[in-house]
Amino acid sequence: MATLTHLRQQRQSAAGLDALMEHAHGAILDALNRELQVLDITAAQYVIIVNLANSRTESIAALCKLLAYDPGAMTRMVRRLERKGLVTRLRSPRNSRAITLELTAAGWSIYPKLIECITHVLDQLLADFSQDETSKLKELLHKLLSKI
Repeated sequence: MATLTHLRQQRQSAAGLDALMEHAHGAILDALNRELQVLDITAAQYVIIVNLANSRTESIAALCKLLAYDPGAMTRMVRRLERKGLVTRLRSPRNSRAITLELTAAGWSIYPKLIECITHVLDQLLADFSQDETSKLKELLHKLLSKI
């Protein structure tokens, strides 16, 4: 049976890890937002475009589920991408009541630039990591994600 001290240590350890992960996530998003400013794209919009380009999903509902976004916020974000001419909504060929999202020609045109931006951000963030450290980080992240 776990002692109270042991349980407190576990909770503090988890809380410390939680704070580190949250801080790293925020720092990556901040760096990506700065990098994407020249393209007039936000990190949140970047995620949508990349997921559409990689055919991970094609509907607002699926994007919400994949990214854990609020449907209302996602709809507003997609609307902004539509106004920028990067995304379009179409009737689903499989279900006439369903709407799918697709990148426009402009969306496909900006996609390689988005990949350059994230590559640059990650290269900067990992510049002081050895190849072994980078590989270990990937391995640990894959292990973490396999539990989700």
